[in-house]
Order: sequence, then C-alpha cells, then structure tokens
Amino acid sequence: MLKIDGVTMPEPKGITFTKEKIWSKNTGRTTDATMVGDIIAIKTKMQISFGCLSGTQVSQLDEALSKSFISVYFKDPRQNTYVEKTFYSGTPSYPVYSYVDGLPEYVGTAVDLVEQ
Repeated sequence: MLKIDGVTMPEPKGITFTKEKIWSKNTGRTTDATMVGDIIAIKTKMQISFGCLSGTQVSQLDEALSKSFISVYFKDPRQNTYVEKTFYSGTPSYPVYSYVDGLPEYVGTAVDLVEQ
C-alpha cells in the first residue's frame, strides 16, 4: 500500500529502494587512501513504477506529486513495517498507451521519490 498525503495511490507494479548514505563534511581519503568520515544520515529513495493506469488514476497521482514536499506512507524494508516520511519527487513520466475506449490510457508511469 502506498499513500501520499493520506490518499491511497494506485498499486505500484514495482518499487526499488535505495538507501543513500549522507556523509559528514570531513569525509575523504587520507594520504594512505584510508577512507575517513562519519555517516550523518541515511535517506531513502524510492523508484516507483506502475502498470496500466486510467486517466483518472494518472490525474490523481500527478496532483499528489505537484507539491514541493509530500508525506508518503509505505512499507520500509529496513524496519519491515509501514512508516510515514517526508519526500520530494523527481520528474514523473506518463507514457501514453492508448486513448481508445476500454483500453488502459497509460502504461509504464514512473517516478522517483527522495526522502527530505
């Protein structure tokens, strides 16, 4: 289940999670090439793809992604439970499949969400 600002979104076809380590300013390599530094945070990136979506579903998703920051409710793989965190979105893509009645309008919609 994926919710954005409390609204249930269409079921994703797939989600790929990336955990990005944010390093301190003093991070780098010493003269003997030893890595030094401190991890100050680990942020989640979600690459979300959708299967077949109707125009109504795409409109709902596009509206939810139009804000600067959004509250996202999802199952976190590290905690193995549902959590709510603040994200911003990359540029969503909406590939058109067909506008013929009875066929899905969009297939392969995708967006990246990055934790604030």
